[in-house]
Amino acid sequence: MEAQNRLGISNVCGGPCCDNQVESQLEVKATKNFERLVKHHTRSQRGHWEQTANLYRDYLLQLSRQSENKTLNLFSTVYRKMSPLSREPILELYETIRNHLTAASFTDDLGLVTDKFFRNLFPVAYHHAVVHADKDVDFHSDYKNCLIHTYDELKPFGEIPQQLSSSLVASVSAASVLLRVLREGAEVLNKLDELGTENLQGSCKSALLKMSYCASCKRHNHNHAKPCAGLCKNVMRGCLMQYVGILNQDWFTFTDAIVPLINAVRSNDGIEAEIKGLDGKLSSAIMHAMENGPQLEVKVKKACGTPSLMQNDNLAGAYEQSAAPTLHSNKWILAPINEMLQFEMTIDKNKDLFLQLSSTLCDDEDYHSSDEDCWTGSHYGDYTHEVASTTAQKYNPEVPYSSATESREFPRDSRLQVLIDKLINLKNAATKAVSSNAFRSDSDKMLSDMAEGSGHTYPEEYDSNEDDEYSENGSGSGEGPGRRGPGVEITDEVQSNFTPSVNPSHAYRISAASSSLVLATCVALLLAATSRH
Repeated sequence: MEAQNRLGISNVCGGPCCDNQVESQLEVKATKNFERLVKHHTRSQRGHWEQTANLYRDYLLQLSRQSENKTLNLFSTVYRKMSPLSREPILELYETIRNHLTAASFTDDLGLVTDKFFRNLFPVAYHHAVVHADKDVDFHSDYKNCLIHTYDELKPFGEIPQQLSSSLVASVSAASVLLRVLREGAEVLNKLDELGTENLQGSCKSALLKMSYCASCKRHNHNHAKPCAGLCKNVMRGCLMQYVGILNQDWFTFTDAIVPLINAVRSNDGIEAEIKGLDGKLSSAIMHAMENGPQLEVKVKKACGTPSLMQNDNLAGAYEQSAAPTLHSNKWILAPINEMLQFEMTIDKNKDLFLQLSSTLCDDEDYHSSDEDCWTGSHYGDYTHEVASTTAQKYNPEVPYSSATESREFPRDSRLQVLIDKLINLKNAATKAVSSNAFRSDSDKMLSDMAEGSGHTYPEEYDSNEDDEYSENGSGSGEGPGRRGPGVEITDEVQSNFTPSVNPSHAYRISAASSSLVLATCVALLLAATSRH
């Protein structure tokens, strides 16, 4: 061997055209070509992940803005007295949802913000929807603080805040996890660009040389002596096992956890339905307080005493600023259904990405399509070796198998270990998100149905003098008793179904309960009409 090296005779190809120096240069070239091809195809895969992450993120953000606009419109038309003081809490709630979806890391503050929203909403709802104080006066700050501090004891909105918080946090968190694993899955593929081929063993480099250039060294016309299909697959699979094959197992389990997560996020209990029905759930909470107004007043007076009121001149300007927002369209933005299904099929097809890649690489026009009349690595003819499957590389005839290749204890590039750890963590996060999002209580589903206008009706006892509260923006009864909500006509048949049966014992003043029932009907009809769009 030393004599051959001194004479410059080829060690691998054995042809008359390549000495050791040329062969060494060609081996480097073949190795670099292999690296280039692998990175080209992983970048293509990375593009699918990045595109899907950006597409679904933008869809959810736009959907949340539509829902926010719809909620603000509901408060400005139906709960007009509450609108000025509830606007900022509503904006904060939706902004927190969007921040949670786009956060670089997982956060757990959405439940706290939801709880804060209902606590701050309680004084506003009690003031304007229960005791019906004049809109130009406000509770004294001490009285507001008392209402907020006794919120847990009084439970003015019943169990609705807890149910809403539970379903909202679960659905938003699952969507946040999905967006994160899509981004970081793309980042894993991106990090492969930082890997070099210095860790490839000599057996792989020699096999690449034999496949790519030994035909030329032996005076075969390379353009007419393409490597055989079987040779290409054996060489590529053997080298891929040494290069990035150790990632394959963890990539497989990671991508295997993505599809269930997508299905959970996009289910009927997922974030899309949650965001679309958020205005209805908030309305249900207010109606609960109104319907239980007399009992709530007794509890509040016992806990905080008689309401302490003060003039608030700033409210007049606030009413002007909280005018109903303009709804550009009543229709929800279309979900990227086809794109998400296409992505699911893509990742399912590429679970064994780092070993299946050999088939993709060998489909190139530089390689022969069969094992007949092609370059076998040593001569021009038919390739007779068996093609080792991606899971049986110990039988690879071109790149000798080493058990250390798959060993996690084998010394290797530390960057690969970082990627392995990342894939494991992402897989665990996806699996946990699916488990956390799997359960929805019957009460949560009932609230979702109610928000979508599922046919719930409410008894009606009302004072016609109360109806002028909803006359703006086409939502009042100024056009006669047949009008109850914005653009919603109540027919004579429906009207007769709501005719109250007055009990003499109910002949006290019209209280929070009576006006709340009017609003319950109004909101139910409004939500039923808008949900059809």
